[in-house]
Amino acid sequence: MKHLMFSVFVLLMLSACDDKPESKQTEVQQIPEVTLQQQFDSYKGLAWLVVEALQNQSTAQQLQGLTLKLITSSTGLFLNLKAQLPECEASLQAMADATEFQQQQSDDTEALKNVITINVEPELPEFAAPSCYHAQKLLLNPLAVYKFAQQADLAQSDYQKAKLKMTDSFARIKQLELITAIE
Repeated sequence: MKHLMFSVFVLLMLSACDDKPESKQTEVQQIPEVTLQQQFDSYKGLAWLVVEALQNQSTAQQLQGLTLKLITSSTGLFLNLKAQLPECEASLQAMADATEFQQQQSDDTEALKNVITINVEPELPEFAAPSCYHAQKLLLNPLAVYKFAQQADLAQSDYQKAKLKMTDSFARIKQLELITAIE
């Protein structure tokens, strides 16, 4: 009887040890990946915030903040597009690099705020296909709006030009969604 009880106890211990590592493995496997469509949707959402700010004729500082957020959040989109658009790899990598701005500490001790250096006209390689042109516009249009927002006094025509740039970005997103859905 003691031998039977001991055998049951050993079996219970062994089966209890086997369950724990499997539960840890399932936890690791549950990390969701961000899809290309989710990144397109995120871009469209942020671009829409910029359009709303333009329609409301927000301040230059507000426009700079919104466009900067749109530009910096586009890095993942550009890197993800490389798999779908291999002909645009050089252009997409240059665009991703252009969205990583250098942050420098201000020398002005009274201000004590970070200054971000933004190249509003980055050098991008010539596009190898129309899809590369559409992708480049996803960076160049918000950069143009950012450049408008750097002006001291924004005129009504500046707001209109900026809205046209952002509207063009929506058209480019739609083109890229169609292209990547086919491939």
